[in-house]
Amino acid sequence: MATKILRNKTGSDFGGSASAREDETSSLVKSPALHEGLSFIRKNSGKGGGYDYWADVPTGGSYGPDTEIGRRFAEEFIAFIGKYHNVGNATLLGSIMLAMEASATRGHKIGFMNTINKYAMAGGYLSQMPQNDVEPTKPAPDARPHAVIKLEGLLQEAAALLRENEDLKIAQVALNEHGIHTMYKMPGFRKPDAFRDKIIAYRDGLRAFREMPIEMFTRENEDQIAADMYEKHEDALREWKDAAPSREGAIEALKLLTEIDIFTEDFRVDGSLAQTLRLAALKYLEGLEGMVA
Repeated sequence: MATKILRNKTGSDFGGSASAREDETSSLVKSPALHEGLSFIRKNSGKGGGYDYWADVPTGGSYGPDTEIGRRFAEEFIAFIGKYHNVGNATLLGSIMLAMEASATRGHKIGFMNTINKYAMAGGYLSQMPQNDVEPTKPAPDARPHAVIKLEGLLQEAAALLRENEDLKIAQVALNEHGIHTMYKMPGFRKPDAFRDKIIAYRDGLRAFREMPIEMFTRENEDQIAADMYEKHEDALREWKDAAPSREGAIEALKLLTEIDIFTEDFRVDGSLAQTLRLAALKYLEGLEGMVA
């Protein structure tokens, strides 16, 4: 509702009648003092007053726990400005960020800003929605032959059976007009797959980086440590243009998309890594003509 109101407001609205301005003012909620509404803000004592906008924030001792602390305080901030949406709080984020630059850890910053970014993406999406409600279109009837539709259902059921019964050790099922050919997994064999290995190296490096004690980082070495431990593997993945070479590689690509929130995991992520993972898995699946699983 608030997004729609802001989107419809024009320049002339701000210079409107006194009664209109009074109506707008009445819709704003009086906010409590910042140090009373947000746990990470403290009121400065002594002459000058003001606030410390990132005060006494604990550290979890490593990157991972610190991102969780940053995320938790960002959720607290979002809830606060959502409840107290007034003009004064419209500039609050800038003050917090300036304070974080001086005293927050890398994990604090990443966790806090990634969470803010999620809400910004949601607001941006809503701002682009058409103002007039559109009647939902009815799905078109499936024009495929009945035999094709039935076969698709049988294939999906077969794939589900294979996933639920891994003890069968069936790796692939090929289907043609002459019958079904089943290929079994052979223990001890692992198909070479550089794409899969890059994903595993990236995942292991990122996990090790998050588990490093916070005292190991300094302003001078933090970026280099990140580059050596996981960012070099991430860069190698971004440059991948082909299909995943194996079923295992395609699965690892899809798992990575679900394990890590690609779009907000780090400030350096621009979506290209997610696109690489999707396309590699999709190209692999497109090459499985006639395969069930």
